[in-house]
Amino acid sequence: MKIALFGGTFDPVHSEHINIVKAAKEKLQADKVIVIPAFIPPHKQGKLLASAEDRLNMAKLAFAGIRGCEVSPYEINAGGTSYTCRTVAHFKQKYADAQLYWLVGADMLKDFYTWREPEEILSMAELVACGREGEHVRFKKEQLHFFAKFHKGFRVLEYTGRNVSSTKIRVLNAFGEDLRPYLAEDVIAYIQAKGLYRVECVKEAMRYLKPVRRKHTVRVALMAAGAAAAYKLDEHAVIQAAGLHDAAKNMELTAAELFGFKAPEADIPMPVMHQYTGAYLAEHVFGVTDTDVLNAIRYHTSGRPGMSTLEKLIFLSDMLEEGRDFPHIERLRAWFHRDLDECMYRSLKYELKYLKKGKGAIYPLTFRAYEYYKELRKK
Repeated sequence: MKIALFGGTFDPVHSEHINIVKAAKEKLQADKVIVIPAFIPPHKQGKLLASAEDRLNMAKLAFAGIRGCEVSPYEINAGGTSYTCRTVAHFKQKYADAQLYWLVGADMLKDFYTWREPEEILSMAELVACGREGEHVRFKKEQLHFFAKFHKGFRVLEYTGRNVSSTKIRVLNAFGEDLRPYLAEDVIAYIQAKGLYRVECVKEAMRYLKPVRRKHTVRVALMAAGAAAAYKLDEHAVIQAAGLHDAAKNMELTAAELFGFKAPEADIPMPVMHQYTGAYLAEHVFGVTDTDVLNAIRYHTSGRPGMSTLEKLIFLSDMLEEGRDFPHIERLRAWFHRDLDECMYRSLKYELKYLKKGKGAIYPLTFRAYEYYKELRKK
């Protein structure tokens, strides 16, 4: 008997999770695939947005129509940190004579060496890796590294999934975007009924934006949220700041929503003004009280010395989101995922160089921000 075990957070479960299960059944000729939602994944401590019960229920809905697939509450019932070695041992005891496989994405394959007792896992189950669209994984090179470490290989599932992630779906849900390309209808209905992954004010703010600006805002949120966990930021705050950062972009200073607004200084360039009106709108119309979120909106165009991690993330996501295209942007995007301070320095340097060519007025705060990150780089 062949059994494939598929663990994950499933926050929420999406179409590519379903496709991986179908591919595993076909390519591995598995008699059964057991989907196991984690209680607390070791690599995502404190980052889950839906409860264990909700994630388990969504998984049951998503996989209900797949013959030979079952959803196990084992890790959720066990509680604590969900270590794969413990889970595999449980199912090895339950199915002593079965050939077990453990399914992982290509991203997790690279982290497998850091897992608890990886040798013990491999003594009980064969590792099976699945690629994802947009991920450049050299499986032959990984096989050599893997064999050198564990004296055995892993299997590659002949299926490459679309570039879909649970983070992307949470962002799209916050904006009220169509989730049908990514989720089963029953899962969408469950999310809506439970009000999962909602971020206050984001959907409401979209009514102030023109279609092109709305698409830009969604892209900013996708980029920022995609890096939130790596920089230990609260995803909810990241999406809210990104969702509101341009809310006043198309708003006249005479708009009723801006009654009482006072510019912090005279002669602010118009391309910069909307960061201040945006922060005012967020606080006085949408009721945002998080100072870090408000500052991320307030300085997302100019930057400033001593920005918080959230401020830097929104500034850079606004400048580098996938809809932007200018020389050396790919280099800046690479720094975005490695070092925010270095990325700030390089991005501000590029922006000042662009403005000096007569493309716009240089706002003094932007120059001070550049000098700050230049000096920080020296230190």
